[in-house]
Amino acid sequence: MKRFYSLSLVISLVVLMTGCENNNNTRSNDQNTQTKISKKTKKNNDTIDLKQRTGIPFQISQATQDTVPLLGIMSNLEKNLAVVQAGIWRGDYQIIGEAANAIVNHGYIPNREIQKIQAILGKKGLENFVAADKNLHKTAKELAQAANDKKMDKIVNRTTEMIQRCFSCHAKYRVPLRDNPKWLER
Repeated sequence: MKRFYSLSLVISLVVLMTGCENNNNTRSNDQNTQTKISKKTKKNNDTIDLKQRTGIPFQISQATQDTVPLLGIMSNLEKNLAVVQAGIWRGDYQIIGEAANAIVNHGYIPNREIQKIQAILGKKGLENFVAADKNLHKTAKELAQAANDKKMDKIVNRTTEMIQRCFSCHAKYRVPLRDNPKWLER
């Protein structure tokens, strides 16, 4: 099972890299006609080009200390994990660290949704759900530290671990929550 998770990370990163390589072939080879641009502008253009090449907007979903519906939190986590992966391919430790910190500081689930989770999963299920979230925070903090230390091997290991844990949590909780009529109640 562990191979599956590692393979899924490798496949997603290869797909991302392939999109980057294919677009490079269509660019003009005449580098002399291009004007020099500042490092900041180049970084912004890289992000824009990456979106154009892959169709994925690689922008950090800013962390918030507000309550956010669970689906919104999950969507932001997905976006920020995609930014981490893009940062790995580009060797951009700063963007990896920023995205990891945004994961650490994701919004809080509203009380009404916490109550629904407990009603559907039970008290022990809610405790396990919360424990999974705490582990995500721990791993994301380690990822941010690895980015700060510029330790790519640790970054890849923590990213793989996060993907594995996300997959495990989704396999365990997504269907019971999503398919339960209580979840749709307001």
